Amino acid sequence: MWDIALSVLLLASIVFLVYELRKFGVLHARKYELPTEKIWEKFVGIRPDDMEESNLTEKVQKLEARIAGIEGDIEKQKKLTKKLIEELGK
Repeated sequence: MWDIALSVLLLASIVFLVYELRKFGVLHARKYELPTEKIWEKFVGIRPDDMEESNLTEKVQKLEARIAGIEGDIEKQKKLTKKLIEELGK
């Protein structure tokens, strides 16, 4: 009778130990998950989620469009400056 009770108690303690180890593993993983992302963002400048292929492609396309717009503005300014110089030279 005591052997059965001791066996049940031993099995229950093993199940409890496995449960606690899994719980600790999950908490440990969560503990170091967020600081890693914060460190990545601090030193790299972007979060790993923001580095998705499509997201980066969209950002590059937006930057290229802005650069093209700025280049167009510069060309307009050059033409205007040239006209102004011609008018002042007359």
